[in-house]
Amino acid sequence: MKNLNLPKEHMFTGPALVWKRVAAFVIDILILAFFGLFPFRSLLESMAPKEASFSETLMSLNSGNSAAFFWTYSVISILAFMYFFLMEKNMSQTIGKKVMNIYVTSDSGRLSAWQALLRNMIFIPLFPFDFLMVADPFFMFFMKSGRRLSEILSKTNVVETYSLQ
Repeated sequence: MKNLNLPKEHMFTGPALVWKRVAAFVIDILILAFFGLFPFRSLLESMAPKEASFSETLMSLNSGNSAAFFWTYSVISILAFMYFFLMEKNMSQTIGKKVMNIYVTSDSGRLSAWQALLRNMIFIPLFPFDFLMVADPFFMFFMKSGRRLSEILSKTNVVETYSLQ
């Protein structure tokens, strides 16, 4: 075939779009819900009274199911933490990020275990960290850089590769 002498495709890496990040997180949560919550379904159903409101369910946890709920919540949180930690540490992507074609990078090169730990501490079910589950995403929407607080602390970014044609 004749050489057409076409210009090379120009590609660059930049911050991932917020909607892609949210979509990737939703995909990951659905995966975790299926594999993490499904095995505990009967246990969780046994803790909640049938046809009870949310507040009634919380009140029933105080009556004796609180230890079982705490341990179930802890196991599910640890599974979520391990999923995000191991996937990002080893592959720089979770399944959701892979589907959305985005990935995690480090300011210093390869993502270290410490950086992966800091990025995913929002899944640790202990006091200051569970507060981060709510506060951390707000940074993404209100910071000019579009980074979460845990990304700023861990010196990491979620990026995608753009193509200029």
